[in-house]
Amino acid sequence: MKSKLNNGFTLILRICLLIFALLMTLGALICAKQLIFSGAWSTPKRTLAVFMLTLGLICASCYLLFKIPDRTVINRLVVGVLLVIFGILFLSWVYNTPVKQTSDYYTFWKYGRQAVLGGPIYYHDNNYFAKWAYQTGFLTYVMAVIKVFGAHLRVLQFLNVLWQLVALVLTYELAQRLFHHAAISRISLFLLGINWEWLALNGRLTNQYLALVFFLLTWILLLNDNWTSWLAAGVTLALGNIVRPLGIAFLVGIIVFCVVYRILARSESWQQNLVSVLSLILVYFLVIAASGSLIKQSGLNEFGLKNRDSEWKFVIGLNYPSRGSYSRPLVKEFNLKDSRAVMLKQEKQVTQRHIRYLNKHHLWASLFLQKFFTVWSNPSNTLSFSLFDHNHSPQQVRQANLWSYAITVSEILLVLMGAFTLAGHKYPNSFNLLLLILFAYAAAQVIIEVQGRYRLEFEPVLVIIAAVGLTQLYSPQHLKLVPTLQDGGETNWSQVS
Repeated sequence: MKSKLNNGFTLILRICLLIFALLMTLGALICAKQLIFSGAWSTPKRTLAVFMLTLGLICASCYLLFKIPDRTVINRLVVGVLLVIFGILFLSWVYNTPVKQTSDYYTFWKYGRQAVLGGPIYYHDNNYFAKWAYQTGFLTYVMAVIKVFGAHLRVLQFLNVLWQLVALVLTYELAQRLFHHAAISRISLFLLGINWEWLALNGRLTNQYLALVFFLLTWILLLNDNWTSWLAAGVTLALGNIVRPLGIAFLVGIIVFCVVYRILARSESWQQNLVSVLSLILVYFLVIAASGSLIKQSGLNEFGLKNRDSEWKFVIGLNYPSRGSYSRPLVKEFNLKDSRAVMLKQEKQVTQRHIRYLNKHHLWASLFLQKFFTVWSNPSNTLSFSLFDHNHSPQQVRQANLWSYAITVSEILLVLMGAFTLAGHKYPNSFNLLLLILFAYAAAQVIIEVQGRYRLEFEPVLVIIAAVGLTQLYSPQHLKLVPTLQDGGETNWSQVS
């Protein structure tokens, strides 16, 4: 009975992954078709050639990584060489984009410097850090860097590059812990490193790369069965949430995974697994509560790490004309100088207006699909936020946007291949943990505000799926990737005839 429950739930996840990958591919092909026929690179034929050449070069590079012998010294050498190459690439991007900050990134820079000098970070209860007090977590990081190194934006940019490189290493390690297959791990690292849309924000004061490091550490720690690892995962997840509040999506996925695969499926150790997940949840909330209390006591923010304007995500997210993305005309309906109570009342009225409109015109499915495409399929807005267009010609900007999206489309096609591979092969149950968190996050995105850059934290999961598909493609036909049991009960993917 327990085995049937396990297998049935895994089957549901496989089907969900296939649907997810098919929708990603559909959105990407629709957008790519528009770019091709619009002649983004002078003519449709040349634009199509860019997409085909990009896919070919990626597949060829991954094949070379697949063919390199799997030996410890060689693996370390390959990883080291890739990190050096990507380090140079990331730094060159920093130096090719303006240092100037805009939007929320400028807000962190302005108030980070101001707070270090003893100034306030808000002036009334409807300012940025008053209504979204949870952003004070990342602001504290910015302040700490300024205190140690001085008010130099380059330092924060270089730290972003460092977090990107750490994320590459952790992605490699995560893939290795899951599948114990050097080719999958190498290709995962490579696909993440070449993703231009993923790397493009390293010149901005973004919280996404630092948060990603904590989330990757959480995933890696959760792959261990021992109680202390899950306890540590509660700490890393809390720190990631303090930097960027995505912790709830992780908790939902972790709880469901633990119930299905650790409690119901393991009658001999269900109590230990229950203690592990409860300890993780307890530590998670204790760390967040303690951090919020410290911020209050320091006088930096009287609201701690609260979200006092959760309604705003729905004001934007359920706005059909903007497809759930930021809308300047909608923002202009509000007087941002109003008190929090007054503006919250108006926000609720606008949200109800959106709901009535969607109900009247039966547009819920259309809105959800368009928002899904925005997050997972369409060109992200990272190159725009990088201000690459401020110091490059319009032609260079068009070419950069085209090449970067060609990489994204190629990787989406490889994700589809990986989804079909996983649907047809047995794989470690622990991989379902990543899928559950991914789906929990994707479900939340269909009702709140969306942007293309919101997929950055889950790119490691997507490239691992793509790497599985490529590895299976490159494997000789008489070999299959199947799980075998190693010493200590760890699941491993081996090649057997």
